[in-house]
Amino acid sequence: MSSLFNSELSKKGFTFILIFFCYAVVVANGGNSNIVLSDKAELTMLTATPGEDLYSVFGHSALRVNDPENNIDLVYNYGTFDFDTPNFYLKFVRGRLMYKLSVSTYKYYEPSYRREGRAIYEQVLELNRQEKQRIFEFLQENALPENRYYRYDFFYDNCATRIRDVIDDHVAVEWYEDPYDIDRRSFRQLLAPYLENMPWSKFGIDIALGLPADKVATRYEYMFLPDEMFIAFAMAKMADGRPLVGEHRVLLEKGWPHQPPHPINPKLVCWLIFAIGIFSMLNKYSARIFDMLFFTALCINGLLIIFLWFVSEHEAANSNMNLLWSLPTHICFFYKYHFRTINNFSRWYFKFVMLLSALLILFWQWIPQGFNPAFFPLVLLVFVKSVPPALNIDLTGLIYSLFVEKKKKASSSEN
Repeated sequence: MSSLFNSELSKKGFTFILIFFCYAVVVANGGNSNIVLSDKAELTMLTATPGEDLYSVFGHSALRVNDPENNIDLVYNYGTFDFDTPNFYLKFVRGRLMYKLSVSTYKYYEPSYRREGRAIYEQVLELNRQEKQRIFEFLQENALPENRYYRYDFFYDNCATRIRDVIDDHVAVEWYEDPYDIDRRSFRQLLAPYLENMPWSKFGIDIALGLPADKVATRYEYMFLPDEMFIAFAMAKMADGRPLVGEHRVLLEKGWPHQPPHPINPKLVCWLIFAIGIFSMLNKYSARIFDMLFFTALCINGLLIIFLWFVSEHEAANSNMNLLWSLPTHICFFYKYHFRTINNFSRWYFKFVMLLSALLILFWQWIPQGFNPAFFPLVLLVFVKSVPPALNIDLTGLIYSLFVEKKKKASSSEN
């Protein structure tokens, strides 16, 4: 009896594992490639509102295929990657991390957004049966292991643009022209509203992004942002005059509002650093300590900019003008200034830095790259710190003679 029971249990267990395995294979490959969608099938675009974390702050997009007659409710998500990828962080920094198209049921897609308090909006695409079938078959093919991976690009090839391209490649769509054409925005300006409550993230992004981020985007390029793509889909029409979107739905209400920004922001901190830097010049030893810390930080920042520009494959980090005030060479010459006798070459270097910083300050508003306001006090401090070695001025001695000795003379004359 016991052996019979174990035998039956083993059969049931084996059957369960086999069913589960088959289901997993079907889901992983986007479903059965022989499925023909019914008349009740819907192809919809899902747009999730921004989250609280940096990775989710710009929102998210996915495609959904829902066919109740075929018992299909799948979500195709181009915004996933594998944390177990070898050398994950190095590949991420170098811009070589491969993203992939993942497939899951809507039942398993929604809960994470519910936990994060994010809304999900659904746009039902007004497609005929042949168009739905054609896109569905493409998604199935694209979800195969040999096809699902792609090289991610934040502005030009991400979870939103992939969906736009799928629709654009399989349906004749006429995207509307920007009604505010005279007020077109750059990629950096498009990101700004999402980072209002994340000033430190904006500070870091403005350091890392170079001139490509300041290119004025076209209406078509706006769609790298899920919210902008939501608007574009809502206003787009088919070549035969049909609207691309026939119905809008709210699948998940927004749970809670965004957190307010932290009161300690980069602009406040950078002006505080500027003030400390100025006061450090009253004493040679305090000036030496401050300069070593300050210019070491600029050196590290400059090396990071060079790495992102010349070594990584992040195109948005190219031609980064932040390198003009964050030169890695600063630390070498300030070290010589404080610990060794500087030569004529060093003085010419400081004259160059002084002039460069002055030009950045004077032409701040006309620089083609968008500089974060918090950078201004840092550039100003680089200028002030480069003046004494450039002009061979003993600033500490000058301050001492102007204030301390003058005060001593005044007190002695009173006596």
